[in-house]
Amino acid sequence: MSVFQRQLLLTVLLAGFAGFAGVWFGAHGLQRENSPPAPLRLAVDELTRRGLGGLTDLQKSRITEIEIRYSHKRTKLRTRIAAANVELADALAVEMTLGPKVESSIDDLKGVIGELQHETVAYVLELRAVLSEPQQMVFDEKVVAALMTPPG
Repeated sequence: MSVFQRQLLLTVLLAGFAGFAGVWFGAHGLQRENSPPAPLRLAVDELTRRGLGGLTDLQKSRITEIEIRYSHKRTKLRTRIAAANVELADALAVEMTLGPKVESSIDDLKGVIGELQHETVAYVLELRAVLSEPQQMVFDEKVVAALMTPPG
């Protein structure tokens, strides 16, 4: 086996391992259990579970349904993001430049991240629609404050 063939085989094996690891981490989550959720997630949880007084049983039920539906969508999108990261890593391993495969992989990744952002905004608006006007005012203040909180 020539040096080129060995290097090619090693590159393919490493790319395959990186792909497997990316999918595994994407499916099992990279967040530590003790890492804090995002400010928006905290604000929505606080409001829908503890902070909004006077939630009716119907509102609580609808909020739970919305949260379950969103949770499934978010999990699927996060898995797709992990797969897109693997695709990007594979493209980089092959091209090692900002070539067409890398650019395409970046575009795919941006698209999936955009879908997650869209679903998150739709989730917040769907939750808001369940609330009465006074509850919406409190919800709006907290959501805007959470969105204005700098990361980290």
